[in-house]
Amino acid sequence: MKNEIILTPEQIEKIKNIANDVRKLFGVFGDVPIANDIFMLLEKNNIILCEYPFEASEGSHTDATLTRFETQDEPIVFMGLNSSLCFDEQIFAIAHELYHFVTKTGKSYTDDEQEDPLVEKMADRFAAELLLPWDTLHSQVISEFETDQINSDFYLRTLRFIARLQCEWWLPYRAIVHRLFEENYINKDFFEKLYEINDRDENSVYGRIFRTLDSEKYAMLNHRTRRKGVSSTALETILLNYEEGAVTDDEFVDLLMLFGKSPEDLGYELSVSGEDLEDLNDLFEGGE
Repeated sequence: MKNEIILTPEQIEKIKNIANDVRKLFGVFGDVPIANDIFMLLEKNNIILCEYPFEASEGSHTDATLTRFETQDEPIVFMGLNSSLCFDEQIFAIAHELYHFVTKTGKSYTDDEQEDPLVEKMADRFAAELLLPWDTLHSQVISEFETDQINSDFYLRTLRFIARLQCEWWLPYRAIVHRLFEENYINKDFFEKLYEINDRDENSVYGRIFRTLDSEKYAMLNHRTRRKGVSSTALETILLNYEEGAVTDDEFVDLLMLFGKSPEDLGYELSVSGEDLEDLNDLFEGGE
């Protein structure tokens, strides 16, 4: 909690409105979970998803990144997703990057080399609001506790409540704990008590509760998919753009390299430097 950025009421209200507008744009009502459908939001926005398992190393751990390639027609936007994350973290990371896409913020849209901590905080809050709207959370808190002040006397009941929220809304445990604190449903002491739980440990008190309530959902949300690649539909879009002259030779090579592929893999006679993996690592390490 030390040195953590605190958003102003005005900033929070703005983020809530943006998240609500995005949900409306895609026909998702406030009391309907997005969950796994967030992958469809990328397709509807013509965002190409590239999945690759980047493990944490030397204190760095990239969740996802948004990258734009300028072409003769319009930019090609793709999202790199670290598939070594647990599945609920992958969903949250995608929602985070959607904030940068919708608001045109972050390094993909500016000349800044470093992340802006305030913008990143706002993107995290947007992700939480997009996946679980504040009014829905409020109604569920009141329905469960009959009060908007949850204290440590309700410790196990709160853990069961969070587990049910996870099952339905697919947010990471700690994102839900943050939401409860940010919306002033729990105080700082209770927040820290909940936050210190290792929710990924199936033998922790929360792990046991979650597995008991829904073992299948627990296994799914804690699964590290470690998928690699890009969808065939997205790859075909890149190929057609190249064949129609919307992408130059260099841009085409760079795009394929980001997906761990070369023009030769697809029958094109273009030279590749062989730095594809290095470029992909550079991309993720420079991500948000």
